[in-house]
Amino acid sequence: MPRGENLERDRPPREVLAARFGVEPLAPGERSEKVRIRGPGWLFEALEKLSPRERGRVVVAGLKALGLLEGRES
Repeated sequence: MPRGENLERDRPPREVLAARFGVEPLAPGERSEKVRIRGPGWLFEALEKLSPRERGRVVVAGLKALGLLEGRES
């Protein structure tokens, strides 16, 4: 058997792996990406205190407030 061929078979489910690292698996249709933003230091301090899901909700709320999500699903 070639090296590493059986790794996929022995891998635990995504939910188990995510729980080990203290994260929640992405839901269908969700993405996780790095995006560069600029702002004052206090902004980043506040964002770092939020979970990734909460940060996403903050961004969606801000885009809605600016009228940049018209005609899109949320």
